Amino acid sequence: MTAHRFEAIHNFRDCGGYAARDGRRMRRGKLFRTAHFPLASESDLETMRTLGLSAIVDLRRPNEREMNPCRRWVGFDARLIEHDIANGIVLPPHLAAFERAGESEAQAAAAMTQIYCEMPADPMFVGLLRDYFAVLAEEDGAVLVHCAAGKDRTGLAVALTHRLLGVSEADMIADYLATNASVDARFAEAQPMRAFLSREGRVASDGAIRYILGVEEPLLRAALDAIVTHYGSIDAYLANVAHVTPARRAAIVERLTEEGL
Repeated sequence: MTAHRFEAIHNFRDCGGYAARDGRRMRRGKLFRTAHFPLASESDLETMRTLGLSAIVDLRRPNEREMNPCRRWVGFDARLIEHDIANGIVLPPHLAAFERAGESEAQAAAAMTQIYCEMPADPMFVGLLRDYFAVLAEEDGAVLVHCAAGKDRTGLAVALTHRLLGVSEADMIADYLATNASVDARFAEAQPMRAFLSREGRVASDGAIRYILGVEEPLLRAALDAIVTHYGSIDAYLANVAHVTPARRAAIVERLTEEGL
């Protein structure tokens, strides 16, 4: 994992560098993840331009994209992957959790756990996951995947990629938890969240807000356990739900990994 410095983009990092299956290692500069970037500065956009991105996979719903359209750099020509399925859901997972959660950290944890357990079967997530893995197999340049906060939908997509490539569980979890380094910077988002709750007569604790803004290992494990429970195994989910065929898997391995150094 390599973090990048930006002025107005949170949670951006290179997902590569980890040891993978069969003595291979994930290439750096091939797969990036981030939060959305509607407020990206010109300097941020110039940095993104230099990454050689050939595709961006946007895991957000239509209304999320409309409310916070991501900025593009001059000469932008990357392939853009997005879906128009709304499913009647209008909030990203971490904000939807505020609708379900109570005032305590424990209630926030329960709400987020439910969302993570539901995510692998969500039709829009599944559709985008299929496109995401197709892009990983097809594109020669770098790929950027993001959602709103770059932590829940993006976190699961990247964790599944790490599992596909044979990255160790410890490294997979460490990459997922690296999101928490940006929580302090994003805590400013808490004020509109508090206002949202106060309209319903609720007051969330700082612990509840931080839980929802960040990520916790039990959340990712809940999603992976739900996959195993409903589909038999992670590999079965990748093959039968995400449509990662043997040929596509081989292409992803070839593209995202190299002989270990």
